[in-house]
Amino acid sequence: MKKRTKLNKTMKPHWIWAIALGSAIGWGAFVQPFSWMKTAGPIGVIIGFSIGALLMMLIAVSYGFLIKSFPVSGGEFAYAYISLGRTHAFISGWFLTLGYICIVALNASAVSLMFKYIFPTLIENFSLYTIAGWEVYAMEIIIATLILIVFGYLNLKGTSISGRVQFIFALIMVVGVVLLTVLIGILPSAGLENIKSYFPTNTTALAAIISIVAIAPWAFVGFDVVTQAAEKFDFPAKKGIYVDYFSYFLCSCVI
Repeated sequence: MKKRTKLNKTMKPHWIWAIALGSAIGWGAFVQPFSWMKTAGPIGVIIGFSIGALLMMLIAVSYGFLIKSFPVSGGEFAYAYISLGRTHAFISGWFLTLGYICIVALNASAVSLMFKYIFPTLIENFSLYTIAGWEVYAMEIIIATLILIVFGYLNLKGTSISGRVQFIFALIMVVGVVLLTVLIGILPSAGLENIKSYFPTNTTALAAIISIVAIAPWAFVGFDVVTQAAEKFDFPAKKGIYVDYFSYFLCSCVI
């Protein structure tokens, strides 16, 4: 049997934390709250995501123990192989691959969407086609392609560069969220009366909360990347549990 190649241990704790946080907190956490509050109301969103966080915590705890027991690369694929065998691991691996391909495309197009809102006159040029009522422009395609090339290059250069870049971006995001919270909170017009009505008037409070619980797993997914990088930890695997927990906790706070 061919000896399994082991990965170099280059990932530091704060890099893993940044990668996990950056994978879990995407553009949806900043763009979708308006839609969520329209569907469930401010209190409905808070309660729904709190319930979703508790449910996802079971998965986070399970990941923590798996990292400690099996500090290898592969994440869910490796765990399926160890516990259930090749067939289940094959199916799990392909579903993970297809899922992450979709996420990569989604996040690349999200960057184009951000530019479209900030620089509409620049982006809305060279119209290509319309799909589902949405106008697609060549500039959006160019930006998304460039983003994929840049981040693909960073990953090909090695996890050290990728980890550093992710850490810088994660710090910028956390600082930005804190500043926005503080600046909004000190406004003279800020107050709890602005969040009324607490629940939508066209449905029951229970239905509103359940509608948010149903999408909560999508909002929290991403911190599982800690398990996939476990073999590259430049620190004891048991510390990965705490990195995973802290990333998940901060993810819950931001969402």
